[in-house]
Amino acid sequence: MSVIWQEKTHGVLKRKTRADRTLALVFVGVVVAVTLLGAIYLSVVAANVRLSREIWQMEEEMMALERENQALMVEVARLSSIPVLQERSQTLGFRAAEEVIYFSLGEP
Repeated sequence: MSVIWQEKTHGVLKRKTRADRTLALVFVGVVVAVTLLGAIYLSVVAANVRLSREIWQMEEEMMALERENQALMVEVARLSSIPVLQERSQTLGFRAAEEVIYFSLGEP
């Protein structure tokens, strides 16, 4: 084998090895990038699901509080009615006025 043939052969083999190595590095880089993007996507989806669940629970809690608020408003309206107030005033010892006296104040 001649020296020239060996130099050309080894040069071609080295170039092909470099090309294969470069291709392998590019492939590994693409795989790593896709894996990283997939992990980021799954992380975002998991955070979205968690936040959606928290919002759903807060909405349910808000609805329960609104129902309780409505029930309390009905109770306040019932206790503020005139017959209930008259009954409570009688149990506290108040009585109805027999005669009402109005005072008129002079104009300043």
